[in-house]
Amino acid sequence: MTVPKGALRRIATALALAALAGCGAPAPEAPAEPVRGGTAVLGSISDVDGWNEYLSRQSFANNLHRRIWLRLAQELGDGRDHPPSWDPLLAESWSFSDGGTVLTFRLREAAWSDGRPVTASDVVFTWRAQTSPDVAWIGAQSKARIASVEAADPRTVVFRFDRAYPDAFADAVEGGILPEHAFGAVPFAAWRDHDWSGVRVGSGPFLLERHAPGEEIVLARNPRYFREGLPRLDRVVLRVVPDASSLVTQLLAGGLDYVEGVAPREAARVRAAPGTRLLAFDYPMYDYVGWNGAKAPLDDPAVRRALTMAIDRKGIVDDLLYGFGRVSAGPVLSFWWGADPTLEPWGYDPEEARRLLADRGYAPRPGDGVLVRDGKPFEIEMTTNAGNRLRESVVVKIQSQLSRIGVRVKPAPLEMRTFVHRNTIGEFDSYVGGWRFSGKIDLRSLFGSREDPPRGSNVVRYRSAEVDRLLDVFDGAREWRDAKPALDGLQREIHRDQPYTFLYETQRLAAAGPRLHGVEIDVPADPLARLERWWVTP
Repeated sequence: MTVPKGALRRIATALALAALAGCGAPAPEAPAEPVRGGTAVLGSISDVDGWNEYLSRQSFANNLHRRIWLRLAQELGDGRDHPPSWDPLLAESWSFSDGGTVLTFRLREAAWSDGRPVTASDVVFTWRAQTSPDVAWIGAQSKARIASVEAADPRTVVFRFDRAYPDAFADAVEGGILPEHAFGAVPFAAWRDHDWSGVRVGSGPFLLERHAPGEEIVLARNPRYFREGLPRLDRVVLRVVPDASSLVTQLLAGGLDYVEGVAPREAARVRAAPGTRLLAFDYPMYDYVGWNGAKAPLDDPAVRRALTMAIDRKGIVDDLLYGFGRVSAGPVLSFWWGADPTLEPWGYDPEEARRLLADRGYAPRPGDGVLVRDGKPFEIEMTTNAGNRLRESVVVKIQSQLSRIGVRVKPAPLEMRTFVHRNTIGEFDSYVGGWRFSGKIDLRSLFGSREDPPRGSNVVRYRSAEVDRLLDVFDGAREWRDAKPALDGLQREIHRDQPYTFLYETQRLAAAGPRLHGVEIDVPADPLARLERWWVTP
């Protein structure tokens, strides 16, 4: 599932590379120094959904957009123990004033690929696009507290906020800066009907050279990129192969240099291949079971806790993720510095689950053992997005596990559009889905009592007066150290109430072939963040 409007938008870049999971036989010896030139061939199961970041709803597309249209700054993957730091991109420096309500950026002397300078006017134009109702950007909530953006001079841009708060900087730099002279030629109201693949003006290390939908994407070096000597590659070719196993086969045969999203079951095959490296990194995502809190008996936190305790999540991780993941404890990723370290996942305890449900009036029916209350059997439908083999397998596992305590589950895989629509309007009992996070923490959108769709992303219709109170405290803090106690309290309340059964946090697997060097994944939400440094053996 794509990141929802207002959901956690900037957590992911606070994560670090978890591990080099393993490798096969040694690769051929590479040159001592990186070599400039050549083409790297990458494989992907997905094509992009467009060439305008502010219309896209796809994380893969955004990873390519960021190679073409730079942000003011790049969040670094150093946020395990503290709020992350930032690497200057289009901005060379910045400073806060007026008690944290004014943020001033000084732009570097950079040029667009057509030779025109990058100016503060481009930043102002981009903010107008980000906040335009006609554009309706999915991440527009990140700009909600920005009162104005002004160009003080061609290289100085000033952001003014309605008040000081911890995520002001992250909100200011969210989103790539667009060239006004290229994108401004199309009125915002016409953006959604425009073909943006013809835009060849960017500020990043690469430019779009060619896109054959469903087949291939070619990125070419931007000769005016501001970092001298980068990118190292002349071209990056991305081949679209809509089958993960075929991608791995092509990688091992030498037809591809890099594949991301390797299935855990393929890990051993990749490890055994001569010269091929398997990389595993903590991915900013968890999968979960969402329980519809607007429907009885799922509106009862004790019932939801019982269901969680009847699901063997460790077994799911071991059997389906082959160990490349961990059981999730709560609504904040465990490898982010803001996670409550005292929070532990509910244990697998079917007997306690039976006791909790018995306290709520459920008793096994003679003959088949199905739990019944007031003459009504405990039966629920569990949906997921059809075609996602992992989630479909998870649903089958949960069906079997819950049957052991007398709860009947009816699996119902749905086409993605139908799946999302039914979740949005609340037409479900339960579903297996996932949130992929790429940013700042915004628990209000997911768990606030007034954040049902379309206003927010509280699709499970969770209600808690205490969570609402803590959200107000959290949102009122000016600095992270002031917000952390409320953040910890929110995690504990949500953990207790289990509006979701938080299933697992995944490790994402990538594989690099013998020709490819310099691969570094230190921004897990954006695995191509260091693409400019990659190089190939001639």
